[in-house]
Amino acid sequence: METSSKDPLESASAGVTKGVLSWTEEKVKALVERFQNRDVAFVEDPETINLAKEQRKTSEWNLFKQYIDDPDLRIIFQMGLTLRKLEGKKQLIESLRNKILDKYDTKGLHIAQFVQNGFFGKFLANALERSTTPQKLKFEIESLFKNVENTVVFVKETDNVEKETQEIITKIRANSPKTFVICSSGFAKKKCKEIKEKTMKRISGYEAELYETRFKEIYFINKSTEP
Repeated sequence: METSSKDPLESASAGVTKGVLSWTEEKVKALVERFQNRDVAFVEDPETINLAKEQRKTSEWNLFKQYIDDPDLRIIFQMGLTLRKLEGKKQLIESLRNKILDKYDTKGLHIAQFVQNGFFGKFLANALERSTTPQKLKFEIESLFKNVENTVVFVKETDNVEKETQEIITKIRANSPKTFVICSSGFAKKKCKEIKEKTMKRISGYEAELYETRFKEIYFINKSTEP
């Protein structure tokens, strides 16, 4: 009768060690993934989180992060790209908007919606025409997002034209931005044009530039270049 040459205690110990190592590897992987995703964990929905992670691979994200170092602005920008990708999924869009609002307030939501509507690319093209150095371009982008409440207006179909016009004029006179953005989509485009025209008649030292698609409209009210 043959007997095993292996020490039963040694075999048992090896089995436990292997199990512990296996468990540890799984835990480590989970912890690493959790650490990498900690900035978007507030979203909670797994599908939306995975979609948000994918936005870090886009050219728009890679371009934006070259100019913005602020971690919160980076996350909000990422959320804006994610909102765009969720188009057609109303429940997920509404849920993400509420999450952004809870974490970053109205300002954060406005930035995310600005990105969602594809206005960042248009703003960048507008800024490139006037920025003579990378440093000035960086400053313009940072100024836009950090002061979005005073530099960007989203016109809605239900807005009062005169009231909105006066609010824009007040913001321009109070802050003297290099660029003020008036944007709209869908049926609000007509009111957006009216507001822009009334605004331009009542301010000086600025010029208006229009970018338009079938469903969206954006006016850049740029400070005139000094001679």
